[in-house]
Amino acid sequence: MYLFECEATFEAEPAAVWRVWTDVAHWHEWDVSKEIARLDGPFQQGASGWAKQRGNLGGPFTITAVDAGRRWVTECPMPLGKVIFEHLVEPVAEGRVRVVKKVEVDGGIGHLLRLFAPKMRREIAESLAALELRLS
Repeated sequence: MYLFECEATFEAEPAAVWRVWTDVAHWHEWDVSKEIARLDGPFQQGASGWAKQRGNLGGPFTITAVDAGRRWVTECPMPLGKVIFEHLVEPVAEGRVRVVKKVEVDGGIGHLLRLFAPKMRREIAESLAALELRLS
């Protein structure tokens, strides 16, 4: 299991962050890695979707956990494994929120994905900054 996480703390209400972060169809407007994304149904555990990374092929994902307003998890199948993305929204003070995106890799794909981890970290950090701008 390979794991890393990125986080940001900024001025925003948790409900506003949740609304934007779970609006799959509009990810491409602020997430620098996304070109297209869709969710086939409501945002809930068990829902499936599809996302295309900029400059890469697209692929399916499934929402595997939702704690409304606080946490959601997606899994993306890969050859020889899967990539798990955990998203956290935590109020830290009046009008401030901490957002965290964790990346976990299960299976044989982990060694290969380590090569892409620096780029993934940069893109997640840029996307969290863009999320902050979108909410300001």
